[in-house]
Amino acid sequence: MPNPADATRLRSRHALEPAMSRDPGPEFLRNDFTRRTVNERRAPSPWRRILLPVVPWVLVAVMVGVQYVLVDDVAADGEGDTPWGMVLMFAACVPVAWAILETLWVRFDLPPIWVAFARTIVLPLAMGAVLGTTASLVRLRPGVEDTIEAHRRPDGWHYWYDASRGGGDIASELPLTVLANMFMPMLVALALVVLVVLPWFAFVRPGEFMTANMMDTSPEAAAGNAVAARAISILLILVFAVPTAFVWLDNEGDTGWAWTVAIAMTAAGIGLVAVILRRQTPDHAARGTLPRTARGIQTLRYEKDQEESGEGR
Repeated sequence: MPNPADATRLRSRHALEPAMSRDPGPEFLRNDFTRRTVNERRAPSPWRRILLPVVPWVLVAVMVGVQYVLVDDVAADGEGDTPWGMVLMFAACVPVAWAILETLWVRFDLPPIWVAFARTIVLPLAMGAVLGTTASLVRLRPGVEDTIEAHRRPDGWHYWYDASRGGGDIASELPLTVLANMFMPMLVALALVVLVVLPWFAFVRPGEFMTANMMDTSPEAAAGNAVAARAISILLILVFAVPTAFVWLDNEGDTGWAWTVAIAMTAAGIGLVAVILRRQTPDHAARGTLPRTARGIQTLRYEKDQEESGEGR
């Protein structure tokens, strides 16, 4: 039979445990972390997952190793006959591309489309700075400089390490490798967003596309906004496709076809704009939090109508 005194002591000890577990200790040790219980501790910032994705940064380390392995072959390629120099110049394209495509299957606290655009701007600068610097520093590998000098032309020209214009050393090529590793990945990221990410969400997961673009997600507006979302994704492709097709066809000597294709694509784009304006229903409350210049024609018109109706009462 249990002893009543033992039961009283056990209840007293359990009553003291929560207070003891929350005791922050001496004043000089107190901070926000110690005042929280395990379940109350602050969740990591969503920006950490956006701008410090694990796999892409692991790929940065992998590409540094690839640069180190290939630099001797690049040094021996004085005429530019192999593509290995591209790995040094555009290595950041690999991790940046993965970071953009990752938004298709990884879940975020923010809309994935926002994450893709944020990564398009920030990650090429950060990863490009790292891989652009290492692309030059791998020349410090023993024997590489001797290989470069052995494959220069008499005037100092080398396809990858040109010294014919007074450069060719690490200091002179560093700005080029850094800029190349920043801006080419940024173009690759933008292309992936326009050609892959936006169409994927517009056609496969339109609800997330609507949320990212501040469209009305109510059942009454969902069908029309799904059509508008798909039209927007196609329109953005045409924005880049029209000048690209025109320049390419014109350079090939098909000027007539260049104008024909450009006019046809432009007409299709105008038709898509009409579809968007007719089918899209914005979330006026959400867009109302944006600067006036970013709210869109429909929300500005809605706000104007609301003001006029309020004045008429």
